[in-house]
Amino acid sequence: MKRNFLTAGTIFVIIGLAIQPSITSVKAETSLEAKQVINNPPKTSPTAKNKPIVVELLNPGTGDKQQLRFQPQVNFQQTSNMTMKIDMEMLIAGQALPSIKQPATVATIQSKVTNIDANGDIHFEFSYSDIDLVGDTNLPPQLLNQLRSQIQKLRGVKGTAIVDNRGYTKKTNMDVPTGLDPNLKQMMQQMLSSIEQFSSPLPQEAVGIGSQWRVSSTLNLGGMNFQQITTYQLENLKDGVATLKVGVEQIASPQKLTTPGLPKGVTLNLKSYKGTGQGQIIMALNQLMPIKSTMSLVSNTEMTQNAVGTVEETTMNQELSMTMDIESK
Repeated sequence: MKRNFLTAGTIFVIIGLAIQPSITSVKAETSLEAKQVINNPPKTSPTAKNKPIVVELLNPGTGDKQQLRFQPQVNFQQTSNMTMKIDMEMLIAGQALPSIKQPATVATIQSKVTNIDANGDIHFEFSYSDIDLVGDTNLPPQLLNQLRSQIQKLRGVKGTAIVDNRGYTKKTNMDVPTGLDPNLKQMMQQMLSSIEQFSSPLPQEAVGIGSQWRVSSTLNLGGMNFQQITTYQLENLKDGVATLKVGVEQIASPQKLTTPGLPKGVTLNLKSYKGTGQGQIIMALNQLMPIKSTMSLVSNTEMTQNAVGTVEETTMNQELSMTMDIESK
């Protein structure tokens, strides 16, 4: 699921808006930074939940084989358009809430390669030149306008990044605008503090048509820790353009959710979480973003809510479906 952090950031920010409760006000920061030392365990405390990404070659494929490496040229520029749609259904204490038909999120992302190190590391800058909510929705107009006004504050957001030629994210920096809704701000903070989790690196080994590899990682989104396993199959490779079939599995163990901004005295406990997805990616190895990508994901979550002073717990079940399309030029 090679999205780079550019699209990943937006994806998880929007999903966070869909599933997170309101978050209390936090002080605005103007710059956030995340770093990772590649191919070495992160230097974190023993209680840290981040784990290194593991890439396993399952099948080397057939025919002529080559190492897949990203090799864009300095000053290469790209415009990528992303369209994402999320729908959600929820049960609270066994009672179905009205289905939430959300508008599609459409974002335009500009990227430019600024430097290539001797070891192949790629430095580039990016910006969200446009982002908006479009399409049919059943959200109340007041809520829709509130979401749109917050999302549009991401217009003009800029940042820089360094990734190696296999797609590992090594360093990112993003200027976060002041005045963001705390919910959106918190999601951006989480995304940047664990940006390496969203890398989808290529295998070290040379591969041929039909090759398969698996990328395993431990992620944290909205205070929930879960394991993600993404499997890739190389369907075609011609003139530096690779076509990949993608499958995704996500699963989480029962845990207390550390969701920021919950009302005082309220706790959330995750009972189960499972997500599955599939898609196809067409990517040129001399570019940063896919030429074309289509992905879909369906997840099911069961949680319980407890409040201080009550002995009863409320069960909540949520089904979320997401589709995402990317086209670059």
